[in-house]
Amino acid sequence: MTPALADVLRDECERVSSIVGGLDEEAFARETRCPPWRVKELLGHMYRDVDRLGTALAAPSDLPVEEDAVSYWRTYDPIADGPDIADRAKEIADGYPTGAELAGAFASMWPGRIDSAAAADGSRSVQTFGPVLRLDEFLKTRILEIAVHRLDLLDALGRERTVEPKSAEIVVGVLDGLLGAERPAALGWSDVEFIEAGTGRRPIEPAERSTLGPLADRFPLLG
Repeated sequence: MTPALADVLRDECERVSSIVGGLDEEAFARETRCPPWRVKELLGHMYRDVDRLGTALAAPSDLPVEEDAVSYWRTYDPIADGPDIADRAKEIADGYPTGAELAGAFASMWPGRIDSAAAADGSRSVQTFGPVLRLDEFLKTRILEIAVHRLDLLDALGRERTVEPKSAEIVVGVLDGLLGAERPAALGWSDVEFIEAGTGRRPIEPAERSTLGPLADRFPLLG
């Protein structure tokens, strides 16, 4: 399964590189819906999201596994952890004089990281900051990060927000796991609508809240 997951992440990174590789510096300075990040800082965060595969693969491979791709997100506290994450993204972005240089660095970094992950045993343990999980489960968290932040990137650039089917299957699966219950079919949400509602990128409308009932109080599922 690891090569298949790696291929999904590879496709996401290729799409990101295709987008940012053609941007001018004015576009890199645009604000995003993830304040305080501009497009350049958002890319800095995405750079770190993928680069952490290197840290993961450098960890001992036989640690006791504690989490999966769903419970991993429950170890994250947006209030406590958010400021440090924002600062690290800015630090990476500031390390490159221009957005174009950061885009080039991203394009040079991710193929090697993903190749290493694809070649590794998906059942081995990995750890990057606290939770220990299997490599294949960690890859799902990387797909979620890049797929969701690619939506943020498209939003900042005024482009249509789309998610690829294979990525959507993984991201929606994680969000369904965090919800812990079946979503009412009457919602009629597209994958993008559910992903953006589940990650707090759009509010739950009154009619949707009524349809969700008590489940509405669980949103956002991760922030």
